[in-house]
Amino acid sequence: MMDGKQLWRDRLGQEMRNMRRYLRYMLNDHLLFVLLIALGGGALAYHRWVQTLPQTFPYAMVAAVIFSFALTFGSIRTLFREADIVFLLPAEIKLRPYIQRAFVMNFVLQGYGLLLLLLVAAPLHLRFSPVSLWLFFLVLLILKGWNLWINWKGNYFIEPSFHRLSMTVRFGMNVLFLYFLLVSASVLFLIALTVLAISVTAYLQQATKQKGWKWERIIAQEAKAVRAFYRVANWFTDVPQWKEDVKRRRWLDFIVKMIPYGQQNTFLYLYVRTWIRTGGYLGLYIRLTIIGCLLLYIIPNEYGKMAAAFFFLYITGFQLFALLDHHRAILWMRLYPLAKRLQVQAVCRLLFLLLMVQNCVFHLFLTWMAIRPLWIASWIAGNMFNYWLIFYYFVKRHHREGKR
Repeated sequence: MMDGKQLWRDRLGQEMRNMRRYLRYMLNDHLLFVLLIALGGGALAYHRWVQTLPQTFPYAMVAAVIFSFALTFGSIRTLFREADIVFLLPAEIKLRPYIQRAFVMNFVLQGYGLLLLLLVAAPLHLRFSPVSLWLFFLVLLILKGWNLWINWKGNYFIEPSFHRLSMTVRFGMNVLFLYFLLVSASVLFLIALTVLAISVTAYLQQATKQKGWKWERIIAQEAKAVRAFYRVANWFTDVPQWKEDVKRRRWLDFIVKMIPYGQQNTFLYLYVRTWIRTGGYLGLYIRLTIIGCLLLYIIPNEYGKMAAAFFFLYITGFQLFALLDHHRAILWMRLYPLAKRLQVQAVCRLLFLLLMVQNCVFHLFLTWMAIRPLWIASWIAGNMFNYWLIFYYFVKRHHREGKR
């Protein structure tokens, strides 16, 4: 007989053991120390930046949009596997206790994420909103529960149009509800939105009574969540379970065409293609550059801006150096009539160019905010730091780890 409770306990236990195996590599002491310093400096700069904002700052609208993204775009991890579509499909009606526990776990984890986001927004909230911080958090939890429930009911529908409409409607309702709450608008607006949410809930409850789960969609969502975790873990250690996501990105072919044809550039061509097409390397590079510019805008002190630029250069190089081990499991690369050192040199050349571009972006952004002679010295120092970081620190570290 199928026991949904026991099945959930087994699956959750396996998932926790698997995650702990990779988290010990991801949350190493060295990285935690750097992040702790960065968070401390960022928090101090953020607090000072909040004090400089005028009273006309549109906090209500900004917070409503940001929190609505966190409320709307979150799915339920079920820990289902591909084989379950065959072996668990006949027992779908008996899996209600399993789904209830999955719902509670996702609600707790995503509620914790909302709490962290609210703590980040707390200085702004306390200054610009009359609403109690704890009342706002309670409303966020209620809305998160409702959004998760609607999201789960979406697994009874396979039509893409339904899911697009669901996300659009939920995002709009979340934005309106939070905005009216933060500006202390008339309670009639909140009541009207609550009645609308109850109506949507009742409709979906009735519409899904005679429907079954769309297992393909549920398993695809779970696989997507697993790939996202493995993609991050793969930056720190080998993840055999990770299946690559490859994207064509034809619009970046001009970068590859700039590489001179020749045997000496074989590995450089390979790793440039890898950076453009494979995994999340390109997205990671763009995200860190944008976040770095945002932090440069927030930090008021000039030397604090320099430290932030150097920190993001280090983080970007640290994450992208995983490119060197990206193809280690491919046997045909060992057939290349090329020395191993050329492979390391190719990755270092690529990373050095990427960090130089990022360094230029940071300092052009700083110059756009305020022209300072200090930025010229900082740009030169940044390129010198990139050279030391790539060709000395990372290379020596790679050699030490290779000897173990």
